[in-house]
Amino acid sequence: MKGLNCLRPHCLSKTPQTSSTGMLYRRKAFTLVEVLVVIAITGVLVGLLAPSIQAIRESSRRTLCSSQLSSIGMAIHSYHDRWQTFPVGTVAEAGPVQSQATGNHHNWIGRLMELLDQPVIASRIDRSASVYDANNSAVLQLGYPGVKCPSSMKYQSNASSYVGIHHFAEKQIDESDRGVFILNVPISRDDISDGLANTAFVSEKLLHADDLGWLSGTRATLRNVGGGIETTVNPLIQHPPTAVGSIGSRHPAGVHVLFGSGEVRFETTHTDQRVLVQMADRSDGQLPMIFQSIDDLRRQSVQ
Repeated sequence: MKGLNCLRPHCLSKTPQTSSTGMLYRRKAFTLVEVLVVIAITGVLVGLLAPSIQAIRESSRRTLCSSQLSSIGMAIHSYHDRWQTFPVGTVAEAGPVQSQATGNHHNWIGRLMELLDQPVIASRIDRSASVYDANNSAVLQLGYPGVKCPSSMKYQSNASSYVGIHHFAEKQIDESDRGVFILNVPISRDDISDGLANTAFVSEKLLHADDLGWLSGTRATLRNVGGGIETTVNPLIQHPPTAVGSIGSRHPAGVHVLFGSGEVRFETTHTDQRVLVQMADRSDGQLPMIFQSIDDLRRQSVQ
């Protein structure tokens, strides 16, 4: 009876209780060890799920990126249907083009705005003046989401993730380049003797700190494949204005490439450099090595 008359908590916790069936039971709480074990298990489960969640998110971002490139591809071909050429890569009084905010530099992306259902942006582009002129300042500084890869989280608000291919090797942008988007010279389907399905039109890039914006026909929207597929870039490195740079992306292990046929392929970082060179050259006349590369990937997936 002493236990029943004790009103202190430690006494009450030891007092037998009667259940609805008349049986006696003692009320028990979780011990500290049990709580720690539950927390540890929860932490392990969260740790196991986190990579899967991140992979799902990246898969979604890749799908959106590919879709945006497909839209750009359709706009490029609509432009050709209207003008009988693809949009010129960039415009300048003389080449080669340097990555500096001087010159005309109206580029291929700006010419696609109306075909990408952006008539207001298209109407605000003044092609009688430089893209860096005050007349084009509002458009140049515009953050246009249609040219931004969702995996490229850190970028200037007015930068483009997508770039036209001007050449197969690292060199300054000029009229003699072998890609589709070059200086001053509009390329037509007849100029692409290797076939649209074998010729790379557009890909992605990693951003430099001195990016000149999505309307600038410099390395901001034109690249080559001379450096292979880039996966990292040092923002502290100052690139000379004569440098252009290669393609690359923030997608794990590769980069999207839009071909002239409208197909978007994901080229991995293991893609043979010779394949990239052939893809970037519109008329090399060589048997396409990309088919061999695709066969190799299929054999690896089977193994």
